[in-house]
Amino acid sequence: MSADSENKPCPICRSSSAIFFQDLRQFFKCPECSLIFTFDGPDKNAEETHYKNQWATTDKNFWEKQVDVLLQLIGNYQTPTRILDFGSGSGEMTNEFLRRGYDVTPLEPMTHGYLKDQNYSALFDVVIAVEVIEHLLKPWDELHEIEKVLAPGGIVIFSTLLTNAFIDRLDASEQFKNWWYKDDPTHVSFFCNRVLAKMADMNNYAIDIFDDKVFVLKKIQPAK
Repeated sequence: MSADSENKPCPICRSSSAIFFQDLRQFFKCPECSLIFTFDGPDKNAEETHYKNQWATTDKNFWEKQVDVLLQLIGNYQTPTRILDFGSGSGEMTNEFLRRGYDVTPLEPMTHGYLKDQNYSALFDVVIAVEVIEHLLKPWDELHEIEKVLAPGGIVIFSTLLTNAFIDRLDASEQFKNWWYKDDPTHVSFFCNRVLAKMADMNNYAIDIFDDKVFVLKKIQPAK
């Protein structure tokens, strides 16, 4: 079997990517944008069980602090009128936004179905995706669906741990081996600044990155 037959196309830029690390799963690293990814995830039933177990162990104080941080970040860009909580899980964060008087719509695939199947009455000026993008096998598919419900000038906030701390090191695969974030069986895509820059270039986004764990995406509007 040839070496190339083991390669997989990068979900972001489609570059042929070799195996980067292997344990119970095979992880690939894109030579072009440095996305680390795997196609090995749990089946649907195991995935749902895993998510529900996580929801049960996250306390209310976590979501209160999360909303504090998000509101401060959103305030740097605009005053939100309609927010979509994309990947809303147990609904605790949605409830915290609602408690503070914000117009927030939850979207959890296990409860509400997929974004492509929704029929919202109006666009959203903020879409929040907390700890979501690392679960996506096909990030572009979901981003394109998000764009369809995002108002002109709207923003998308993603939180996920980035690989910036080790992605360019000679021992990057060893660092990845010891990185707890990859041990979650539902985590399949791992991003760094280079991936985000590639995404911005490919789809006309402006992207701001904060603390190697949050990034804000905004579609650049064509000049009139």
